[in-house]
Order: sequence, then C-alpha cells, then structure tokens
Amino acid sequence: MTPDADSAPSSPAPGGRVLTVTAGPPAAGGTFVARHEGRVVFVRGTAPGETVTARLLEDPQAKADARFWRAEALDVLEAGPDRVPTVWEEAGVDGVGGAEWAHIALPAQRRIASEVMQELLRRAGVTSFPIEQVQVEPAPHDADGLGWRTRVRYAVGPDGEVGMRGWRSHEVRPVGEDPLSASAVRALRLGEWTAPEGTEAVDAVAPSAGPASVVLIGRDLDPETIEIPESWGDADVAVRTARGLVPLRGDGTVHERLGERMFTVSATGFWQSHRRAAELLTEVVDSALHAPRGGSAWDLYGGVGVFAAVAAEQVGTGGSVVSVEGNRRASQLAAQNLEDLPQVSTATADVTDWVRARRGGVDAVVLDPPRAGAGVELMGLLAGAVRQRIVYVSCEPATLARDLAAIESKGWQVKDLRALDLFPHTHHIESVAVLERAAG
Repeated sequence: MTPDADSAPSSPAPGGRVLTVTAGPPAAGGTFVARHEGRVVFVRGTAPGETVTARLLEDPQAKADARFWRAEALDVLEAGPDRVPTVWEEAGVDGVGGAEWAHIALPAQRRIASEVMQELLRRAGVTSFPIEQVQVEPAPHDADGLGWRTRVRYAVGPDGEVGMRGWRSHEVRPVGEDPLSASAVRALRLGEWTAPEGTEAVDAVAPSAGPASVVLIGRDLDPETIEIPESWGDADVAVRTARGLVPLRGDGTVHERLGERMFTVSATGFWQSHRRAAELLTEVVDSALHAPRGGSAWDLYGGVGVFAAVAAEQVGTGGSVVSVEGNRRASQLAAQNLEDLPQVSTATADVTDWVRARRGGVDAVVLDPPRAGAGVELMGLLAGAVRQRIVYVSCEPATLARDLAAIESKGWQVKDLRALDLFPHTHHIESVAVLERAAG
C-alpha cells in the first residue's frame, strides 16, 4: 500500500537511504515525528500512528552529527485511521510541495493543526488563555477544502515547463489538475504551457471581481515578445521586469469586493489566498476590535486598507485611523481605496520604526504581520501605547506564540484566540488573537 498509489515511484531515488519508522506526534512544518535508533526523523507524507518506509533527504554519512533527519514516506506498511485517498496525486512521493496533508481527512487535519498550535503556545509560555480551547475551525462553506487558492505562484523549469517545486527541492514538478486552486486559475492551464526563456515564475490570480490575471516574472523578458495563449481567454496579463510591472492587457491591478466596498490590489500584491478569507477575517476583526466612536485606531501592516476600513466605520467621522504599510505601492492603493473615508490617513513606513516614533497613545490596534510576526520590540511598544485593545491577525502560529508571550510579560492578556483553517490540505494556520490589559 502506498500513500499515493498512482503516483508513487516503484523504487526510491538513488542515494536516499530507506528506513522503516512509525510516525508519532505532528511537528511544525507539516511533518510527523518518528525515531530511528534514537535519532529524530521528521517524516512528510505520513500520518499519526502509521508505520512506513521513508527515504531520507540527507545523506546520513555526510550528516552523521545532525540532531535530526528529514524523510519522505514511500510505502505505508500499516495505515493510520486518518489516511484517506489523496486529493492531489501530484503532491505525493517526489511530487509538488504545498499540499503535505492531501492524504489526511480534513477533520483530522484540523485536529492535528490544533495540537501543533497548542504545543507552540505552551512552549512559548503563553498562560493567560486556556490553550486547550484553541481548536482550528473550518472556513464557512468549505466542505472539501478544494478550489480555495486564488493566488498561486508557479515555478518554471530550465526548459520553460510550468509547475511547482518539490518539498525541500528546487526541481519543478507537474501540477496535474491542481485541485486546491480556484477554477479560474485552473482554467488558465498553465501546467500545459511552456514559458518563454527568462521567465523565473508565473503568478496566477483569481480576484472576486473581474477576469483572472497572469503575471510573468523574469529578469530578461521582453514584453513585446510575449504571445498570450488562447487558454488564457480574456485574462489580464502583465510582465514583471527590472523596470517594474509592465501591463500587456489590463493595468496591472486586480479588484476585490468586500461587502459594498471594492479594493484595488496590485496583481503581485498581497491579498488573502483563500477565496473566503478576506470576508471571514474582516467579520472577525469587526466583532473583536471595539474601536470607540470618536476614538483612534492604527492598522499596522495595513496592506491595501481592508482592516483600516473596518476601524474607520467603528470610530466614525469624528475619529481617526492610520494605516501603516511598508510597501509603497500597497500604501498608495490603500489611500485610493479609502479616499471616501476622511478619518483615514496612510503612512508608508517600517511598522516598528513608525510606532517607535509616536508620541501619545491610541485606543485600538489591528495588525496583520507577515510570517516573521510583529516581533518582541513592537509588541513591547504596543503594550505601552495602546489604551484598550489589540487584535493580532497571524498566518504563522510559531511567531504569534512568541509575540503573545512577549506582550503577556508587559501586563497584557489574551482574551480570545481563534484558529481558522484557511489553507486546507496544508499545515498552515490563520489565527486571530484579541489582547487586553490585564486587570489590576
């Protein structure tokens, strides 16, 4: 029995030592902990309780002193109760990365992710919130965890083949049906296309308003030589060159609708990948922020202004909101997207530097940092500057746990913590923490 019966190779690749191990608890990063002769082995492609044969990624002779090894499951000798037929054969052995739990039942994925997040919070020393209450929730109307990914970056191989890189590999692998991607992305059939010489990657975007978009990324691409295939239909197309983004069709932006408001986003800019994520996170932030009427709020790592719009509605025209974003283009688009809200201003700056330079406090803050998190220094600055409430949106539980522990040490506490499955069939977790000053 194999993890992905139709896609598993009949024998391991040359040079990879094969071990027989039994998978134990999950580890951060989507693998599971096994042991071989006393050494920890992080195994991809298995599930808790399974006995598998697994191929080492490292040469054990060259890394005899390594504290741990990494391996990929080849054959399942004894399956665990969480295993199901994979939703993406090309994500199996020697396949694409980015869908490391495609062979695990969705409820089990969420249970495993909950265990990982709880352990990270425990290790970081977070104490003000009952850690056992942190349970990963599915996104609304996400029955099978498929077709959710509206932002996809494809890799390009040496002969122009378009696919995705393998797990911890630079090799470009075929994507097949690419079932996690939105239908508009799949309709582009990029896996069947040969990219022109000089293309480093291809971005595909399926916005909620307007046609799908394609962006070619390369150092030496001449936009005038790009031939748009018929399979791309009416997609907007742009080329990212050393001179910046050069639109071939469209203007290099996409449009996203949230309720009654439309947001313009750069075709290569950040927007939540899950088709329902922006809507869901906006609702969660709106219910948690509690920015006072006529008060003040900061939207840190504000992007194109999504959470600033939420804060602006709460403080009203008599209040003030500042959206702080380090990316100049995103900050410009935030100003454009929110130009009808006079209580909102935008600042293009490093967030920590900007907060450090403030004199006086603020009533409420929402922040949505990248995977690196806000950092201990910024959390300390916010602990002193914010009068009422902080809402922290996170895409990386390890850095969130570190930052929560840091602000707890400054007299704050976690009032609520929700974990959301916005990346089904992967190990990634989105979460929202609500922070307040500890009583007394």
